Amino acid sequence: MPTIIYPPSIPWSWMFQRPQQLLGHFSASGQKVLYEDLGNFLQPGIRSISPTLLLCQGISAMTIPHPRPRILWLTVPSHINLIHSYSPDLVIYDAVDEPKDEFASWLPYYPTILEKADLIFCSSQSIHDYFSKRHPHVHLVPNGVDYVHFSPHHFKCPIDLPSGKPIIGYSGAIAPWVDWKLLSVAIQENPGLNFVFIGALFQLKKFPLKYENVFYLGLKNYHELPSYLHHFNIGLIPFLQTEMTKGCNPIKLYEYYAAGIQVLGTPLPELLTIPNINLENNPHLFSLRLRYLLEGKDFSKAERMAYAHANDWGERAGRMLQAIFSRLLEKNNSV
Repeated sequence: MPTIIYPPSIPWSWMFQRPQQLLGHFSASGQKVLYEDLGNFLQPGIRSISPTLLLCQGISAMTIPHPRPRILWLTVPSHINLIHSYSPDLVIYDAVDEPKDEFASWLPYYPTILEKADLIFCSSQSIHDYFSKRHPHVHLVPNGVDYVHFSPHHFKCPIDLPSGKPIIGYSGAIAPWVDWKLLSVAIQENPGLNFVFIGALFQLKKFPLKYENVFYLGLKNYHELPSYLHHFNIGLIPFLQTEMTKGCNPIKLYEYYAAGIQVLGTPLPELLTIPNINLENNPHLFSLRLRYLLEGKDFSKAERMAYAHANDWGERAGRMLQAIFSRLLEKNNSV
């Protein structure tokens, strides 16, 4: 079985995202995964998540004996320049954001990625459109969800959630691409609702909103997250429509759907084809749609959950592994 190495990019336990989900599934299917954890470790060493998934904390994955072929899995564009340090048999770039606006610094690395990556995965259609015109081995694999983790169980209400009013919730990065002006209008026009925000600050020094019915609860452990989502009446995806967000395939969409809650977002390209979603970009109509959803009956919960189930990370990982093995075989046959 191959060994997949992930250079230091994001801490394993910080906002459990696409890399952790996919690499966890790869390891569960028998691939050896060496995840170089990001952080300052007083005692460098190896933390074993499972027999096939090791966190390299303060040490290089190259110091750990492992079988070949060796696959280098990249999500940070600048890491394409680290190839010589790993001597990989296959280089994979997993493209998850447009190199625009907040991520404009990524673009200078794209020519090298196109030259040196053996295989490219893309999380959205716009990112796929860019790479598929420039590289022969590109696959569209959107984000997904750990359905079992988020689907309904009996969850106690977390003690830091506000009570007494319906909860309009947001889970994800507290970042500049959120439409804070739109939210400000919706919050002021709905004093009878509580607005709850969960997630880490990203490129912001402080939480941007201050209203009596707004509650910023900070970053929550991935294992605690479903207990919060199951007490949301509506989940929000209120992103600005920019060059960067046109390539955004929000993980929170799948997590909200797995939890069975209704979703209100802004009309991002990646959300336009999602069944049973609600989209508005006018702040006052957004505010009005919130009240409409709360007052009406929810007839599409089962369809939303079925959609989430069909988009589980396990399906994504299986599809990617097929492409990886095919590309490895192709490279071996060409030698």
